[in-house]
Amino acid sequence: MAVQVQLRRGTTTQNNAFTGAVGEVTVDTDADSLRIHDGSTAGGFEVNAKQAKYADIAERYHADSAYQPGTVVVFGGENEITASSTLADSKVLGVVSTDPYIVMNSPHRTPDLTNELHPAIALLGRTPTLVTGTCNKGDLMVTSSVPGHAQAWTDLQAPPYGSVIGKAVQTKTSPESGLIEIVISGF
Repeated sequence: MAVQVQLRRGTTTQNNAFTGAVGEVTVDTDADSLRIHDGSTAGGFEVNAKQAKYADIAERYHADSAYQPGTVVVFGGENEITASSTLADSKVLGVVSTDPYIVMNSPHRTPDLTNELHPAIALLGRTPTLVTGTCNKGDLMVTSSVPGHAQAWTDLQAPPYGSVIGKAVQTKTSPESGLIEIVISGF
């Protein structure tokens, strides 16, 4: 069966305002990406590309509070997640993402996930993270007793099972709180 395909193209703003027919494909000329439409969602859904301009894979969770990007979160609190506050907590989930490549539990499937109490939590990949203390590239990162922060694991013994968030991508020389990139490697 021969099918003729015609693509619409436009800027990100134009794409965001357009609601295409079910299965319609549009080209976002600003983001150099394709979008697939479902007939009801303005802007459609960006198709995964060979190269991402973002670096983490995230999922939405119901948080106890609105957290700033980079906050380390754990399972617990009144809802699903809360800011970490215990050293090397094995309940660690991930980090509030700044701009994820993929977001599971996306708002188009569950509209109430769009508010700040349902942040995208980076579960895998590179993401800016709040860190307290110093660290070197490649250090294992665990939760800190400073709420919402990670820190380098400096003990010669292995960290508690399930408490490693990932590894530092950058060296941090200041003992104060700061934002550095870490790579979340899963648990």
